[in-house]
Amino acid sequence: MLFRKMIEEGQVKGNLKRVTPDTCLFKSGNPNKELYYLIKGSAQVTPEGGAPRKVQAGTLLGLPDLMQDNYSQTVIATEAAEVLCISKDELQLMLQEDAALRLYLIQQMSRHVMLTSASYE
Repeated sequence: MLFRKMIEEGQVKGNLKRVTPDTCLFKSGNPNKELYYLIKGSAQVTPEGGAPRKVQAGTLLGLPDLMQDNYSQTVIATEAAEVLCISKDELQLMLQEDAALRLYLIQQMSRHVMLTSASYE
């Protein structure tokens, strides 16, 4: 919820995009330059070698690859959606300045690790 609040207050800058169903937001192996916050709609996230899972509005897509050069997942919109495209560089600058945001993203990354490990058990 913190991230959505920051977006609503204009603290997170990005480009709003409307996408149609079956639009690929990013593909595993491609250069990682942006993260995407799913404002409306849903998407399918498929990690390399993993099972696909559906995510809903309120999800920050690409977070597991924040510190990587390339995406390790493929994300496809499953319905008409609105996403905020956030520059990876911009987000990293925000992390340097905002302790609450750092904690929030660490919690989200930890949650992702738990979901991923559970899918392999």
